[in-house]
Amino acid sequence: MKRILSLLLIIPMMAYCNPTDPENNDDPGNDPEVKPEITYSGETEITLEPAAGSGSLTFTCNTDWTAEAGDAWLKVSPESGVASDDPVTLTYTYEQTPKKKNRSSDITIYGKGVSLCLSIVQKGDLMAGAATELKSGDEVLATNHLVEKFLTEVDYPDKTYKDYTKIFDYYGGFDGTNFTWDNWGKEWPDGDIPEQYSIRWSQDQLESGKMMLHMEDELGWKGDLEIDAGALYVNITNLVPNDKYKYSVTAASGKVLAEGNFSTTGSLHQVYFNGDPNKPNVKGGGGRNARDFGGWKTLDGKTVKYRKVYRGGRLNEKWTPYPLNAQGQKEVLFEGLGAELDLRGNSDVIFEPAVAGLDHCAPVIEEGGKTMLVSDAAKTKECFEFVVNSVRNNKPVYFHCSLGRDRTGTLGILLLGLLGVREGDISKEYELTYFAPVGYSVSSSDKKSNPTPIYKNTRMAWVYSDVTPYFWELAGDGTFADGVEKYLLTVAGVSQKDIDDFRALMLE
Repeated sequence: MKRILSLLLIIPMMAYCNPTDPENNDDPGNDPEVKPEITYSGETEITLEPAAGSGSLTFTCNTDWTAEAGDAWLKVSPESGVASDDPVTLTYTYEQTPKKKNRSSDITIYGKGVSLCLSIVQKGDLMAGAATELKSGDEVLATNHLVEKFLTEVDYPDKTYKDYTKIFDYYGGFDGTNFTWDNWGKEWPDGDIPEQYSIRWSQDQLESGKMMLHMEDELGWKGDLEIDAGALYVNITNLVPNDKYKYSVTAASGKVLAEGNFSTTGSLHQVYFNGDPNKPNVKGGGGRNARDFGGWKTLDGKTVKYRKVYRGGRLNEKWTPYPLNAQGQKEVLFEGLGAELDLRGNSDVIFEPAVAGLDHCAPVIEEGGKTMLVSDAAKTKECFEFVVNSVRNNKPVYFHCSLGRDRTGTLGILLLGLLGVREGDISKEYELTYFAPVGYSVSSSDKKSNPTPIYKNTRMAWVYSDVTPYFWELAGDGTFADGVEKYLLTVAGVSQKDIDDFRALMLE
């Protein structure tokens, strides 16, 4: 009798706990008589135009569903819905493509036990990356507009470097307010890159094969740069201010696709050489914090010649990825550089040029400032002589350390000072490093000591406040140039001929 009673108790419990009992389940997706199904009769591969836009598709799903896009540039709405036999309209929106080649993604709709995946292909935009169009006869600004504002509005009197700086009044650098370690990796106005413009031609003009850009200016410079096959434009930058240019783009057959002339305005010849921005602790790749010394005025009314001496950040390093990509190396040669002076120390110096064919010198200097001038006077002499000989040989020289800040700044003060540029103006040139990205203006290793971050190397701080009073002290009652010359002659041991030749070759 006990055994029979136990069986009677077990049977109803099993019936109650059975989750597949159709009488206790109202979900059609789990009904064995209803097969989960997404019904869609449209294209399974959707092609989008390069410009931003939207579209829609219609489907039905007899289970609850969700929808998602495979990439951030593609979005769907609504993202979920309930089971229904009624058609559902799913809207998708997409951003303008930044790429010349096609890009792919997908839209996936998930039901309970069923899914539908649609392939999305957005056409590439052959004009992606094109700068503002340059037309024949245009007058354009060569200097980055953020840098131009600083240079034209600020006037530092001599011997005021200890008193104040104006650099933090200007947008585009690490002033401790606009940029922090949390947001520096996002897009921001990059004052370190000179203004860029695009020369364009129509698709019906194209011929097979690569093309060639030829440019020349009134100062006697000319250069040729190869353009990839199929391109509809070429961006140009690194323009000398207050100059006049001619340009032409020709196909391999010699057919002229575009030609014209234009003029420039501005205060500074900045340069940037292309690189891949794929390093987490540096915003942007390429040759950074770089500029020509040309254009600065001297106390006696002369002007420093363009395309003779450049200063900047590293162009190569021991660790990949390298600052310059293949295009950047071509741009170095297009600019006309013929020599490289590497001021880096033992940990990161490289004893070969960043671009094949450049004359090269690497004296190995560990520290900038007065230490470089006094303790490393012999190496400073070697640097000066290499610069002078490069200019003598008509090989424009680019000198750099790692950041283009301390050792580079020290040599820059010396060279501009010797040429007779006013000390207050030299301090303006020195502070332009403010506009360079993290990894140059602000060291990426400074997060603990510089959490804001903020650009620390103003004219009020080391190196400038270390080097400048030393030269002023040597000058006595003379000019800043007198102090630099006295240093070169009596401390570094440079010859008077090298000094005289440098001034004669660099000034007009």
